[in-house]
Amino acid sequence: MGDDALTEAVRRRYVEVNGDHPMTPADDDYVREHFVPATAEAMEHMLAGRLPLASYVLSDGTPMVPADHGDLAGFAGGLDRLHAWFVAFWGDDAATGEAEWGHYLSGRYTCLKEVSPVRIRQKTERVAEAEAAVARLRGDRSDPLGRGMLGEAVDGVLGVPGLDWLLLPMTAYDRLRFGGPTVRERWVDAPREAFLTPVAPEWPLRTERLLLRPHEPGDADAFADAWASEEWTSLLLTRPQNRAEVAEMIRRRTAAADPAFVSVVVTLHDGTVVGDSLLHLQGTGLSEGEIGWTVLPEHTGHGYGTEAARELLRLGFEHHGLRRIVANLDARNVRSAAMCERLGMRREVHRLGDFWSKGEWTDSYEYALLREEWRAQA
Repeated sequence: MGDDALTEAVRRRYVEVNGDHPMTPADDDYVREHFVPATAEAMEHMLAGRLPLASYVLSDGTPMVPADHGDLAGFAGGLDRLHAWFVAFWGDDAATGEAEWGHYLSGRYTCLKEVSPVRIRQKTERVAEAEAAVARLRGDRSDPLGRGMLGEAVDGVLGVPGLDWLLLPMTAYDRLRFGGPTVRERWVDAPREAFLTPVAPEWPLRTERLLLRPHEPGDADAFADAWASEEWTSLLLTRPQNRAEVAEMIRRRTAAADPAFVSVVVTLHDGTVVGDSLLHLQGTGLSEGEIGWTVLPEHTGHGYGTEAARELLRLGFEHHGLRRIVANLDARNVRSAAMCERLGMRREVHRLGDFWSKGEWTDSYEYALLREEWRAQA
C-alpha cells in the first residue's frame, strides 16, 4: 500500500473512532507542538491493531502520534509481546486490563504526556481521588481530608505525581470529539479554581486596638528607619535595606497577585503603623500556612505583635480553612519564640546548625498549631 493510501486508510479509521470534527489552525499548531507525523511503518501497525491509532489527524490529513509512539513495544520485547506486557499491569483484573488495552489502541489517551500503563493507572487513580475530594469539599470546603486528597490529585505529593504533571493542555478539538470539557479542565482547572484558589477577606481586619490591611505605597516611610538598622534586621532573613530598597519592597507587596501570600500592614486605629504580618498558604491542598511578623522598634512591648498574629491565626483557620499553621524562626529570636508560646503554638522542631544566615550557620525553631488546638483555646 502506498503512503497516500496508508494515510487515507488511517484517516478513515480515525474518523470512525473519533467522529468527523473540524481542526482549526490553533488546533493544528497545538498538535504540531506536542506530536509528530506518523511514519509509514507506524501506520501499517496501526491498521493491523499492533500500535495505537493516530492521536490526531491534522486539517491537511497528516496522522500525528506521540514522539515515543512505538517505544512500549521495545520495553515489552517486541510487538508480539506488547499486549501481554501491557495488560499485566492490571494484575488479576483482566477485564480492566483488556479494556485499557482497547483504549490504548484507539489512540484516545491524548491527555497524557506519556502514554504508558503506569501513567494510565496513575491518571485513573488521581481522577477518582479528585472526584471523591470534590464530593467532600462541596459539603465542607475546609474538610482536611478533602483538601489533602484534592491537593494530591491535582498537584501531587512526594512520590505521587498529580494530574497537573501527568496531563497535556489538550485543545478545543478535544472538547468536540470527547463531547465536553477536557480531563484537565474538569479535574485540574475547575477544582483548583473552586477549592484551591484562596479568596481574600474583606479588608481591613479589625481587632481591639489594631487594623490589618494590605500594603500601600506610602507605608515605606514608616519602615525605612527600622530596615536600615543592623540590630533590628539581625534575626530576619533580609539584610539591612536603604530607603529606596524598602520602597521597592513595599511596591512589590502592594502589587503582589499571589492570593496564597497574605502580607499586611498592622496599624493602630488612628493609622499609626506599628509593624507588619504575613500568612503564606502552602502544603498539600493549601491546607497549611506559615505565619510571620515584625514590630517596629518604637512600638515593642505593647503586645501589638501578639494581637495581630492572633487575628492572622483566626484568618487562617476560619476564613481559609487551614488545618495547621507554623512559624519558623531563628533560635536566637527569644522574643518571637516567647510570642509563639503566648499564641499557644508548640515548639515541634529545634534544628541544629541547619540555616545559613548572614555569613554563619544558625539553629532554627519550628512552632506549630493545629486547628483543633486553636479552637480549644477559644
